[in-house]
Amino acid sequence: MSQNRTDFGPVQLARWLGIEESQLRRAQNRGLVPPPDIDDKRWSYDLARTLPDRVEEIVAALEPKQEPVVSGADSRSAVPRARGAQRGQSFGPVQLSRYLGLKTWQLRRAQERGLVPEPDTEQKRWSKELAKTLPDRVEEILAVIGDHPGLGSEKSAEHLAQRTGLEVERADIQLLAERGLLCPVGDYRGWPLYAVEDLDALDPADVTAAISDRHAWIEASLNSEEAAQVLGWSVGKFEVTAERSGLPPGRFGRYARRDVPRLAEESTPQ
Repeated sequence: MSQNRTDFGPVQLARWLGIEESQLRRAQNRGLVPPPDIDDKRWSYDLARTLPDRVEEIVAALEPKQEPVVSGADSRSAVPRARGAQRGQSFGPVQLSRYLGLKTWQLRRAQERGLVPEPDTEQKRWSKELAKTLPDRVEEILAVIGDHPGLGSEKSAEHLAQRTGLEVERADIQLLAERGLLCPVGDYRGWPLYAVEDLDALDPADVTAAISDRHAWIEASLNSEEAAQVLGWSVGKFEVTAERSGLPPGRFGRYARRDVPRLAEESTPQ
């Protein structure tokens, strides 16, 4: 059955709204788009559905404002000089990362964990005064954040397979996370990232159990095409009947094998 979208990462939301990801980020920074309401990282469908009608308004608000024309020498230097002076007294995330000798993802993750304070200027930048207090924290930040941004589910599975010799798949990583045995250390475009150290610390028995559960579920379940074939129906008829009968798909979009035959009974006129 086709799955209804329930939430959006920043890339998915931007595409859904028909705008660039950078526009979404800027709109969020300016309060034109509400912050994510799921774990502070993803937007629920209920929240996202309030935004399409406001796209034109949001894009218009992001357009650069025209500065008043100033005659003579002032027109060449007055406004740029003011802006340059203002930026020269503060740091954006890229400048602050370089100043501290960190990578931008390390700064962002340190900020998420409260190791770096939020920007303290109206322009959402860090003042020089605040930035000067941070170099002494770099060692602590690196000890907590580490020097690797983490691996996505696919790469995590490859890493574990290489380390354990087991046939680990992306779904096994997701199940380990659902069981609380793995916790994301960050995300990339809305997708969770896992620390190499946490992957290496997993008990091989837990990994084996996740793989066994995957195999057991596949054996005990059917995909839409297989279920439709069992009933002698089209895939469309099966999916619509399953939805109307309150039979949702489980993991991997598959249906419990034992539940499929009852659909034929329920759809038979009495």
